[in-house]
Amino acid sequence: MSGWWTAAFVGQWVLLVVLCVVVVALARQVGTLHLRLGPRGALEIDTEGPMLGEPLPPVDARAADGTPIVIGGPGSRRLVLFSSPTCIVCREVAPALPAAARSADLLAQVVHDEKVERVFDVPGTPYLLVLDEMGVVRGKGTVNNLEQVEGLVDTARRRMREDGERWAS
Repeated sequence: MSGWWTAAFVGQWVLLVVLCVVVVALARQVGTLHLRLGPRGALEIDTEGPMLGEPLPPVDARAADGTPIVIGGPGSRRLVLFSSPTCIVCREVAPALPAAARSADLLAQVVHDEKVERVFDVPGTPYLLVLDEMGVVRGKGTVNNLEQVEGLVDTARRRMREDGERWAS
């Protein structure tokens, strides 16, 4: 009887080791697929958030540091990140904002204000808006990393440039 138990015990350990090797191989394949697909652009959905090409009305809001700011309306070109103090992804995206804003000559604003999120129909955080000097939405979307922030800013710059060329002709 003890021979059976020993064989079963050894068999279970062999199966456990094989299972571990299979899990590691699958994890490696998932990583390879992730690298092959690369980063995706910001999730810009037409029905979420403010409408593209529409001016935002000026709304008083609270910045991440608690200071009052105004979102929307005429002013400087702005990069507005709707964020939440409890959002882990927001904390990872926020440090990329100043560099992305500087590269496009935008003012960076981080907003922690649920009331304003509801006013602008923001679906969740982190959500990014790019506004031109008239407060018109030129770019919007949910962002999760630096590449998405930069992509959204580049798209907004292209839209502003195309609109400027259209008005000039």
